[in-house]
Amino acid sequence: MMMRLLRRAPALLAFLLLPAPALFCQAPKPQTSSRTPVLLITIDTLRADHLQCYGYKDVQTPAIDALAARGTLFEHAYSEVPLTLPSHTAILSGTYPMWNGVRTFDTAGVPPNVGLLSQAFERHGYRTAAFVSSFVLDRSWGLDRGFETYDDRFATKQYETRNPGDIERRGDKTVDHVIAWLQSVHAAAPGSPPFFIWLHLYDPHSPYDPPQPFHSEYAGHLYDGEIAFTSAQLGRLFAFMRKRGLYRRSLIVLTADHGESLGQHGEAEHGFFIYTATLHVPLIFKLPEDALAPQKVNAPVELVDIAPTILDLLHIRDPLTQQFQGVSLASRILKRASSPRRPAYAETYYPFDSFGWSPLRSILTRRYQFISAPHPELYNLIKDPGELDNLYNKDRALADALRSRLVDVEREYTPREAMTAGAGPALSEATLAKLKSLGYLAYSAPAPLSSPESLPDPKSEIHVYNTILHAQDLSALGRYHQADAILKGIQQKDPSLYLVPFMQAENASRMRNWPEAERQFVACLKLNPHFENAMMGVARAYFSAGEGLKAEPWLKLALHEKPSNFLAYYMLGLIAERSGRKDEALAQLKKSIQVKSDYEPAEEALGILLVEMQRYAEALGPLERARSLGPVGAHLENFLGTAYSNTNQLARGAASYAEAVRLDPQYGAARLNLAFAYLKMGKRSQGIAEFQELCRQNPSLCQQYRSYFQ
Repeated sequence: MMMRLLRRAPALLAFLLLPAPALFCQAPKPQTSSRTPVLLITIDTLRADHLQCYGYKDVQTPAIDALAARGTLFEHAYSEVPLTLPSHTAILSGTYPMWNGVRTFDTAGVPPNVGLLSQAFERHGYRTAAFVSSFVLDRSWGLDRGFETYDDRFATKQYETRNPGDIERRGDKTVDHVIAWLQSVHAAAPGSPPFFIWLHLYDPHSPYDPPQPFHSEYAGHLYDGEIAFTSAQLGRLFAFMRKRGLYRRSLIVLTADHGESLGQHGEAEHGFFIYTATLHVPLIFKLPEDALAPQKVNAPVELVDIAPTILDLLHIRDPLTQQFQGVSLASRILKRASSPRRPAYAETYYPFDSFGWSPLRSILTRRYQFISAPHPELYNLIKDPGELDNLYNKDRALADALRSRLVDVEREYTPREAMTAGAGPALSEATLAKLKSLGYLAYSAPAPLSSPESLPDPKSEIHVYNTILHAQDLSALGRYHQADAILKGIQQKDPSLYLVPFMQAENASRMRNWPEAERQFVACLKLNPHFENAMMGVARAYFSAGEGLKAEPWLKLALHEKPSNFLAYYMLGLIAERSGRKDEALAQLKKSIQVKSDYEPAEEALGILLVEMQRYAEALGPLERARSLGPVGAHLENFLGTAYSNTNQLARGAASYAEAVRLDPQYGAARLNLAFAYLKMGKRSQGIAEFQELCRQNPSLCQQYRSYFQ
């Protein structure tokens, strides 16, 4: 590194003496923005100390290492929250979780008055696009604001077979979408507007199962295999950008939302504790044109600093800067004088919100981390990077000083009125009455809990937490009865844990024991009246048991908690349609599509409903969109054929009917429709042939329509 700096010193000196290019000029251009393309990469669950550029030797990450070799690597960057949605909210808003209100995954979403980095770029003429790889960052949580394109499509089947938190897509698919978007917008064409892309890759998140050859190459440490696969996908993207002349002239920022414990302190994954294993993340800035020699910065920084730094480097003046609570790192990146660094803040409310145990909050300096808990902790991060020797009782004066800094940060950034995403549609008296009749007796906030210091310390409950995770693993393997036996044991010791009946309800649902699922979901909601996942669960249980009318009030309750719940609108639409309330069904399905425009089942259901209402021209739009989204089924093609046939497009109608028959040769209605289409087109022999095949398959249906084909 030193030799490279010496070799480049004359060029660097000349650069600083000459008039600076637009990106780095001392005085920003008023009311203008740079035309520099920006790529923000967030890699889920990536520990900094599992990258070669951070000193790790057991993984190959050439694309990431090459990025670091051309930019500024921050050696001590820390996440505010070791959970995906809260951390990304901090990254994109430049605000702390106590201010923006997104502290755990059990949230209604990002409040509308919290601005996002994408909105600033949108206001300054950038093409904006996001490509996310997990449903945890689905647009329904509000992170899509300011993005012209928000690519969060996942295989429809996953919505039917997985919990929302487990829905994801592999990094190669997401990178394919980024490359396709760059090709479509002609990003390298002269005069084209600059772009801001946020790319989120989820692969290092558990379960660790990288594709070949990474699975074989990293057998025994598959987490590293996922990281190597992720780097390979970034390598593909960077290669494409180089061919288009984009890589060199782009500002590229790479970071992670949080790390992974990998068994340290008894935690297998992340979210429960706030040791540096889950807080210490990579942070790399590569400037356009490789303007400065690479460097490493030793001072502690935070993920809330990313958004202020990006806008500062580009000299973009925007109202969003008034919201920022992070500080710009531009002076450090540009090797100018900088003010002393403040400590970093971190928290996890996961133990509190999910289990009723104490939350954890911490303050980190370059040397120390202090963790506020019922049993406080103090660690020397330089001498004890594994955080094994708690110094709290040995140096109370230092601990008290850091506790005071922590209190100052919380006091400064906690708003007087809590930020909320807003309540959904008000619950009618009739809906409340139905809920009461179904066993939901009290829709109210839980009783206020005592101070965090009086709650159980998560450290003392880690065995309970791990036992719950073990039960979850057994459920994932289909060993539901074994999982339930473990959960019952936990419940006997602590009946206040609302997640236990929720998991029992999920097991019952997988075994299609709908009465038991309903009972357990309601038991969960008695312990946590605002748990939207349980509301959806009990609605799903009733719906699956053919009792849609009983599901309706639960879906409305879920929407009251989270107005952007597109699955609730979709299910309400299906229930209304089956109950003969077609206009209401239309309205609910349209709301579902408004929230999530690429949810194929809602588009298909809307199109089919419009066909049944004989509004054929209107039906074509949603049916064609459903076909483009896929997967295409025989049912969709049959109704699309009907819409075409009734809008004077007989040839297209016949083609759709034929495709429906190809997909399902036993689909009698589609074959009959195809036979009639051929008759109308004057292809009588083909029509008769299809009808004869129908007669062989379905004599009853054949008898009803025989006269038309004699």
